Amino acid sequence: MAQQISVFIENTRGRLREITRLLKDARINIKALTIADTPDFGVVRMITDNNQHALKILKDGGFTTRTTEVIAVRIENKPGSLFDILSVLEKKDLNIEYLYSYAASPHEQAILLFRFDDNESAQKALSDSNIPVLSTEELVK
Repeated sequence: MAQQISVFIENTRGRLREITRLLKDARINIKALTIADTPDFGVVRMITDNNQHALKILKDGGFTTRTTEVIAVRIENKPGSLFDILSVLEKKDLNIEYLYSYAASPHEQAILLFRFDDNESAQKALSDSNIPVLSTEELVK
C-alpha cells in the first residue's frame, strides 16, 4: 500500500497556492493530487516525492495534515483498463470511497489510487487477480 497526505484547508482564496509554495520552497514534487471541497473547507490529497518531509513542512506552515493508506495500481493507459479493474473489485463486493489517477503521457501506463472502506480485502482481491499493488516508493520513482 501507499501513503498519501491529506491536508485540511479553509475554502478560501490562496490556501492551495500557499500549500504549493511551501512545497516548492522545500523542493518537494507533487506526484499526484486531488481536491474535494465543500463551501467551507477542502481536503487536498496528494502523494509527493518525499511525504515525510512534506508533512513536516506543511505542519510547520500551520496546516492540519494526516496520512492515510491508499491502494495504488499501475494499468495500461488505454480504453477499458479502468473497467477491467473495477470488474475485479465488483466481483469481491468492495466499496470504493474515492479514486484518483495520473498518467505522465498518453503512451505510458497510468496509476490509479484507491481508498476503500476495507483496504486489506481490496489489496488481497487485486493480488489474487495478479494485479500488483504499488508501494509509496514505487510510485515516486
